[in-house]
Amino acid sequence: MAPKYAALAFAALVVAAPAVAQLKQGFGKPLTEKETEAAILGIDMQGFSPSERFSWRECIQPNGETLYETPAGVMKGKVLVSPEGEACFSYEDNDYAAVSCFATFRTGDGLRFEGAGGTLFVTTKVIRNVKTCKPQDLVG
Repeated sequence: MAPKYAALAFAALVVAAPAVAQLKQGFGKPLTEKETEAAILGIDMQGFSPSERFSWRECIQPNGETLYETPAGVMKGKVLVSPEGEACFSYEDNDYAAVSCFATFRTGDGLRFEGAGGTLFVTTKVIRNVKTCKPQDLVG
């Protein structure tokens, strides 16, 4: 019977390999300062945060002003890119005092933002060459 279980284990491994590969997309080397600036300035992105458990949208104008939408509402914000390449966001709700920084990774045509404590934001849609940002009905 041992060969039967070995065959089943091998079949499960073969079937699971593509799923494991998908999980690894976005890992690797984070983007540099210039790469992050090129990737995030002038984009409108939507996605999901498995760590925060909500859908989100963030539109970033070329000057770094942002519009961040979650199920809780819409906030104006700012993004700066650190010399280490992290995208650092702050928002009007606390007078831009709190800053959250994220290592940025490419995931095919999208982006993955990894922050402290396992915070994760993954894009599901990215529109490039955006000049201005306007609110949308993200969740409704």
